[in-house]
Amino acid sequence: MSAHLVRQEGNVAVYDLIGSGDDERIESMLVLYAKLFPKYQHYVPRMRRRAKFGNEHRPGHVVHYWLVEVDGQPVGLRTFRYVRDHNCGLAHSLAVDPAFREVHVLDKRLSVYIIYECLAQVICDAKERNDQTLLGMVNEVEPDRLMEHYMRNGLVQLPLKYVEPIFPPEVEGRSRLEDLAITRFSYMHMGFLPNPEAKIEKYTHAMISNFVTAFLVDHYGLPEEHMAVLEVLETIRAQE
Repeated sequence: MSAHLVRQEGNVAVYDLIGSGDDERIESMLVLYAKLFPKYQHYVPRMRRRAKFGNEHRPGHVVHYWLVEVDGQPVGLRTFRYVRDHNCGLAHSLAVDPAFREVHVLDKRLSVYIIYECLAQVICDAKERNDQTLLGMVNEVEPDRLMEHYMRNGLVQLPLKYVEPIFPPEVEGRSRLEDLAITRFSYMHMGFLPNPEAKIEKYTHAMISNFVTAFLVDHYGLPEEHMAVLEVLETIRAQE
């Protein structure tokens, strides 16, 4: 089976791999992921399993795994989702092979083009389900220089101290509680790409708390009372 072609601009093609059965492209994406995110390569088996299911296998989540090709060659990836209960998209992994980072699409660098196309996709996901107007796309971002780059290209840095949980490699028979006990946490920026249709004028404490909960509780599965969740929420310094 072949993955669904979701974007095509000249020699640049973007395929959505979730539930496609396109094993060749799925493996190409996972090879890129392991190469470009070495500290997360132990997630590859989980991602391979997830790719076998449909976009809405998890209720309330519309998941996308995108593979970017240039002239038929796999050069980049993006994993992201729309979380219906939180009215936002969550952007996970974005990577472009260094040899292709100067490729431009519609007058944007390839990485920036992908960011905006992901926003367009989650806006479409919400509209297709007759949901309320999507607020935008929430991004975990590191390091500092990347946050600065994104801010130059339209993202807003949200005022809080955020951490990303990094789960341990899978071990058969180990419980979720045991996994959480040895989970590491890494400082990240939280960036936000607003949906222009939402006309957001200010980022309130409630809005940012919603984004944090979408990531840490809904996506990563941390308990709401987990110390990491409570500590991140405590750092929010939004203007009401």
